[in-house]
Amino acid sequence: MEKTNDLTPKTALVITGGYCNVDAVRRLLPVDVDLTIAADSGYATAKKLGITPDITMGDFDSYRETLPTEMPILQVACEKDVTDTMLACEYAKEQGCRYITIVGGTGGRIDHSLSNVLYLEGLRRQGIRVKLTDGENTVQVILDETVTVLNDGGYFSIFALDTCVVSETGCKYPLDGAQLVRQMPYAVSNEVAGEYATVKVDGAAILVTSRK
Repeated sequence: MEKTNDLTPKTALVITGGYCNVDAVRRLLPVDVDLTIAADSGYATAKKLGITPDITMGDFDSYRETLPTEMPILQVACEKDVTDTMLACEYAKEQGCRYITIVGGTGGRIDHSLSNVLYLEGLRRQGIRVKLTDGENTVQVILDETVTVLNDGGYFSIFALDTCVVSETGCKYPLDGAQLVRQMPYAVSNEVAGEYATVKVDGAAILVTSRK
């Protein structure tokens, strides 16, 4: 029997509540997933996606239907210091996952959307690569690294989390060592010119890709 490498970073899928273009999300899901978590009403989204979570967790203030009796459940009090999305991601981290895709998490209450986006930086600084997508928008944190953006006919934007230096090539509006600050978000709605664009960030920034 072939031995598996226990040191291989694990991949988690966290399905949350909020807006989700189900058909579009299906094309963005990771191929191999070691752990699937539904966060509260994310269980309803999981059902729409045809996915059975390994565990469902949260305070269940937004999902009040009956869960399958065989479903592992972690219920916490509504009065807690983290959102249900954060709870699920922290659980995934404790299980050794170093790649996390968060489905949903946008739309509806803007406080939840903002907390989900800003939380990505904390995970990235812990060495965890995480993306948040609702099918129409995908968000990730770039931390002192270079990434490529594929041409899918949409837009991409960079938002500085603090002061950072950004270079962008292979795009409609290139940048060469431009200093971006959080208070002046002008690197918005760029377009890939060829097959892909390259984005280099010295510092911390949020990369958002959006469908037209």
